[in-house]
Amino acid sequence: MSATKRNEGIDLLRILSMFMIVNLHVLAQGGVMVRVTGHELPYYVCWFLETCAYCAVDCYGLISGYVGVESKYRPARILELWFQVFFYSAGITVLFWIFAPELLEADSFLKGFLPVSWKTYWYFSAYAGLFFLMPFLNRMINSMEEKELKKMALVLFLVFSAATALPKAYGVDFLSLGGGYSFVWLVILYLLGGCIRKCRWKRRKSRVYLLVYLGLVTFSWAFKILMENYTRRVYGEPRYGRLFTSYTAPTIFLCAVCLLLIFDRVKPEKPWMRRLISLASPLAFSVYLIHTHPLIFSNLLKGAFSVYRSLPVWLILPAVLGTSALIYAGCSLVDAVRKQLFSFLQIRRLSERLTGAVQNLWKESAGTEKSKEP
Repeated sequence: MSATKRNEGIDLLRILSMFMIVNLHVLAQGGVMVRVTGHELPYYVCWFLETCAYCAVDCYGLISGYVGVESKYRPARILELWFQVFFYSAGITVLFWIFAPELLEADSFLKGFLPVSWKTYWYFSAYAGLFFLMPFLNRMINSMEEKELKKMALVLFLVFSAATALPKAYGVDFLSLGGGYSFVWLVILYLLGGCIRKCRWKRRKSRVYLLVYLGLVTFSWAFKILMENYTRRVYGEPRYGRLFTSYTAPTIFLCAVCLLLIFDRVKPEKPWMRRLISLASPLAFSVYLIHTHPLIFSNLLKGAFSVYRSLPVWLILPAVLGTSALIYAGCSLVDAVRKQLFSFLQIRRLSERLTGAVQNLWKESAGTEKSKEP
């Protein structure tokens, strides 16, 4: 999709969301968020930061619909994104093959060279499916009246988020949402993002949405801690703690909505700030592609920051946030080079030409079939 005018507040949310995703991975995959009996305060603190960041993926999905519903559909965009994904999925795999072949797995080359079908990056695989439905989803959203859109948004939230929370706590995923790691959930988020964009909601002040966000985060976090402690005493193991901490959980989803409504109003006044946002926002997706590459995620990131568990509580959050910032900055610098290389190779132009050729073949094929009709 290509928008006629950039919304710098939404671009800033895109940057923040990716930073939050890096935080999630530093805490969980990095080994920081481990419960140690008798020394549980760090675990509680880390889980609060985790809960604050949990809505990041939902933010990305909502942004897709919020921006895409009023943007011009550009088919070449998916091919351009595929080149970007392939650059990292195949390139990083080759680097490991050269410098650390013992770390390769049986399917490493399949994941590296077939990133969509082998689900190397679950989000991009799901997004690729969503991309081809976008023009039809947009047509549906744009043809509906505001009253209908509000009803649809409410139904989507109640059916796919609120109604799935309790069954999921018992391991029942009756709508096959995959905990939010799925094409279906991205479609739901896209539709909801589009509804939010098209409806004239009675907007509150940003501080109200911020307070709601903090309240929902606190509730989700407190519920998890209290429920885990209670079930540990009763059943001998923690249960049901993730009822309100998943991508599809109603509280986490509403957190994402609050952030979207907050940042939609952000209008940076300083030219340097607008320039920085315009430079950083296009690089955000590659931060995800680099640090979650399966070989990096499993070999370099896994347990890399477990030493943070032994830090004083007041140092854990700065350590996690600082590490996330370094990872984000490092990946962004790498992608800045990749962006220049793609510009030199005219990847966008190549994508447009290849897509145009496919569209022409499609039209010719459709015309031939039509001419054969009696």
